[in-house]
Amino acid sequence: MQMNDKMITGLKAAGIVACAAVGSFAAYQGTLQKMEEMQTDYELRLSEQVEVYVTEQLEDTATEVVERLVENSREEEVQTSTQETTLDVDTIYQVQKYDAAEDTTVTEYETLPSDLVGGTRETADQYCQNYMDNVPAEEFLDGLQSMGVVSFSNERLVIKKIYDTTKVDFRYYLIALDGEVVAYYGDKKNIYEYTGIEVKKLPAEDRKALKKGIEVKDEEELYSILENFSS
Repeated sequence: MQMNDKMITGLKAAGIVACAAVGSFAAYQGTLQKMEEMQTDYELRLSEQVEVYVTEQLEDTATEVVERLVENSREEEVQTSTQETTLDVDTIYQVQKYDAAEDTTVTEYETLPSDLVGGTRETADQYCQNYMDNVPAEEFLDGLQSMGVVSFSNERLVIKKIYDTTKVDFRYYLIALDGEVVAYYGDKKNIYEYTGIEVKKLPAEDRKALKKGIEVKDEEELYSILENFSS
């Protein structure tokens, strides 16, 4: 009976110890779980802070890159505006001749006129204008109507000329000059021939016509008129 009491007491003590151990383990597990949750929360917050920092750094870097590109673009624009393209002796000079009556174009390559060497786009435009203001007689007879720049660069200058012989109403022009019958081209600027025919020897009607000027359609009509003046 006495032994049984001791055993019961021992078992109770063991149970108490076991319960204490179980309680301590449960508390340990709870503490461990809480620590893991705290670690996870810390890592999450740290990750968010790092992401925000990296994003801000990338945005700052992107802003700097954009600003640098814009600045470089402005510098290039300034350089382009201050350094005009000019022509030189190696520039290819291409002339496109368009015949409106035939609707055909012939392209010719010529030596760059000396007046254009070292010139800018404005120089080329002015050259075309001056050319049209003083069209050579041959060009007039061919019906040159306009001339302008099609393409301009240091490597190549392309000029286009438009011809239309149907717009040439008369090819020659007779007029009295210093007492002599003089034949001009139809442009009335370039002399075609000094005929040697004295105006004073012509009938009054012819003298009157020469004073006003006689428009002549072609070469055949011109020599027909001059033959009559000479007879």
